[in-house]
Amino acid sequence: ISRDNWDAITDGRGGLKAEYAARGMRLMVAPTLDVFYFGINMRDPVLGTNRKLRQALNCAFDFPAWKRFYNGCVERSDGPVPQGVAGRLETPFAYAFDLERAKRLMSEAGYPSGIDPKTGRRLVLTLAIGRPCQESREAGELMASFYERIGVKLELSFMTWDAFLKALNERRCQLYRIGWVGDYPDAENFLQLFHSANVSPGSNHANYTNPDYDREYD
Repeated sequence: ISRDNWDAITDGRGGLKAEYAARGMRLMVAPTLDVFYFGINMRDPVLGTNRKLRQALNCAFDFPAWKRFYNGCVERSDGPVPQGVAGRLETPFAYAFDLERAKRLMSEAGYPSGIDPKTGRRLVLTLAIGRPCQESREAGELMASFYERIGVKLELSFMTWDAFLKALNERRCQLYRIGWVGDYPDAENFLQLFHSANVSPGSNHANYTNPDYDREYD
């Protein structure tokens, strides 16, 4: 159920409104093999070479607020493999939401209070979004508000889906929002997103390369 229709369909507690239940309708609820994430292009000259900055961006992501935005219909994942799939990491994500830590990491990354030392102005990052609709705009604005807290200005770049995929394949996106739907319940389906053989124009749009990872995956 989309965010736009949530209040019209549900009773506010995640169940179906009585008027629809009385008409014989049922609300089916089940987990899915979908992961949705914000990707970081490791080929980007700003983000790809600054690990502390990437860590700060992770720590600034306010998942409780994100979950409220999506009416409680999303769960946090501590890795790329969704819940219920064999091979999923059980170790808590080391850079979960922690605003104060995010601010410290920004300073360690060379951007105290989000100020770019090269310009004396705020650091500006761009998020590519391939579905220009009200939900994606509001979600992007929420994401921008998270980064505003650490002094980073996030600009939203809305594209048609074709233009978005072209930009990803050509490694032109700095940050991007995308999803991955598992065709079968095995970790391999999701871990392939980080193999160097799959860098753009393959499915590894983060363009992450790590020989140790490739070896373990293989």
